[in-house]
Amino acid sequence: MTRLGIGGLEGPQTEVESAAQSYQDDLGWMVGVYGSGVWLIAGREVEALDMPRELATRAWNLLGQSVPVFESSDEHGVRWAFITKVHVGPTLPELAVRGVDHIRSGRSIDLPPSKYGQHHLRWITSPLTATTPRFAVVADAVLQALRG
Repeated sequence: MTRLGIGGLEGPQTEVESAAQSYQDDLGWMVGVYGSGVWLIAGREVEALDMPRELATRAWNLLGQSVPVFESSDEHGVRWAFITKVHVGPTLPELAVRGVDHIRSGRSIDLPPSKYGQHHLRWITSPLTATTPRFAVVADAVLQALRG
């Protein structure tokens, strides 16, 4: 992997720059850094399923708390986003009508430790210590949590 070219001669890396470098070096993700945020484009390496925390907590427990998920909080509430492998199939409308946002190809995913205004992101389960699941595995757990 090519170094992001941040830190080094300019001085020590910020928390965001350090996270971005780790995502690139340890996970192979192509990321971008801007001010106090780090992001990637969905559909290259991973995608995300973003949902209300209450639903996400039930799905996370069904998944054994072993998949990458982060929390996003702002003045409107708290949501969790599961990182998944890229899904090439159709969207699932039964998830969308329940407030689940499938962040897929071409959209950006802001990653922890991004902060802007009152919007803060933090890992619940880091992708550095968890296996990235197939989209269908997480979607099935979410559907099960909705029924349960």
